[in-house]
Amino acid sequence: MTIVDRYFARRTIGLLLRALLAFVVLYIFIDLLTHRDLDFAQFDVPWSIIASYYLSFSPQIIFQVAPFALLVSVLLVIGDAAQHNEVTAMLAGGVSLRRIVRAPVCVALIFSASLFTAQETIGAKALARSAEIEQDYFSSNPDLERRGISWAHLSGGWTCHINKFNRIALTGEDVIMHLHTDENVEQIEARRIYWDEVAGAWFLEDGAWLKFDAAVERMMQTAIRQREAPITESPDDLFAMEQSANTKTALELARDISSARNRAVPTSAMQVAYYAKFAQPALSFVMVFLAIPFAVRIQRGGLAVSFGASIIIAMIYVVVFAVSVSLGQADRIAPMTAAWAPNVLFLATGLFLLWRTPT
Repeated sequence: MTIVDRYFARRTIGLLLRALLAFVVLYIFIDLLTHRDLDFAQFDVPWSIIASYYLSFSPQIIFQVAPFALLVSVLLVIGDAAQHNEVTAMLAGGVSLRRIVRAPVCVALIFSASLFTAQETIGAKALARSAEIEQDYFSSNPDLERRGISWAHLSGGWTCHINKFNRIALTGEDVIMHLHTDENVEQIEARRIYWDEVAGAWFLEDGAWLKFDAAVERMMQTAIRQREAPITESPDDLFAMEQSANTKTALELARDISSARNRAVPTSAMQVAYYAKFAQPALSFVMVFLAIPFAVRIQRGGLAVSFGASIIIAMIYVVVFAVSVSLGQADRIAPMTAAWAPNVLFLATGLFLLWRTPT
């Protein structure tokens, strides 16, 4: 690394860390005052639990604000150098603009890779922990309401309907299961269903198994006292679609998508979330190419102009990303396109502006 590289790298990293800290503190402060204050007061949540919640949720905050923290940092570093004629002096001395911005670009690349690594290790586990705290302390537990539940496209072609289901105990009452094939129709009616952790299977109690054979036009009925249900899916498989994609790693999400496909369950939303796990960390690398052209053109205004430009770019990206994701989840565009299109669009814009930047 040359003196120029060390100079810009050191300033970029320092401002990036401070911007991340400022964004995280600001996010927590706003969330605490506008979103969570009523929950904390209503459920009398101890401050130790509140601190644990925000500590667990902090990695997710960092993932969300990281691209815009990097955007602000590069705008300030390069913008300050441009305003104090440091960029002009380097260009006059024969140093190209590409050479000047090499360090911030390398910092952005390493930062993006670090974000993805953190997201796949501590990030998913930390967010899952914050979700558990939220469920246990910040609201009444909906899992205790014993609401009805239905599962379609299960192994063997079965469909299961349970009138009352306890998600904590993994037990249900008033069960009806259906299977329809070209050869026969089967129906199971049982008073109770439960998951046996030791056996790794669902069991039925107190019911009847009806089978109608179309070939011989005969109905058979078998009484059920206790027997294993004709489905092989575990509770994790059945509830995988309900869990937030942010609480899973890319590998876990890929397994859930494969399982859902085997059950003929629509997976568009999950696929968009899967590709977004790669696209969102890469956004930090994309943002540096938007920041550099704006920063070089900043003549005065400094901090105010940098933050103003950052807010405008962030708002545009949020709108574009929301529209793209909605189209992907609705099967209007391919899931990979939905996740990556905003990045490609912003990268193309940044490279075009960089190419048109006067040197």
